[in-house]
Amino acid sequence: MGSDEGGAVERYLACLAVHDWDGLAATIDDNDLIREGPYCDVVEGKQPYLKFLRRVFASLTGYRLDVHRISHTTDRLCYVELSETFDIDGAPSECSECLVFEQNSAGLINRVSVFFKQTAT
Repeated sequence: MGSDEGGAVERYLACLAVHDWDGLAATIDDNDLIREGPYCDVVEGKQPYLKFLRRVFASLTGYRLDVHRISHTTDRLCYVELSETFDIDGAPSECSECLVFEQNSAGLINRVSVFFKQTAT
């Protein structure tokens, strides 16, 4: 897909930002999706993934997604640096992340890996 604005990853992120689950569903593979989370949690399959996202986002208030950089390393592999902000105990809390997206030959996302950025302790 390359780095065009209409690529699957860009559409996925735009849909995620506004909780457009139908639009997001159109960017991911029907049968082959694997999502690996930051706690080594794994969700397999399109419908289980959409159910997971709906459940997680239903509990978030004040959600905001800010994409800082999208790096397409090949037509099938992309790194995205972003931050997600949501309210915890009534105050905004920001989480910086790096997501790795892989796309199949049809240009649909079939793998999402989520990594948290952490401050030094």
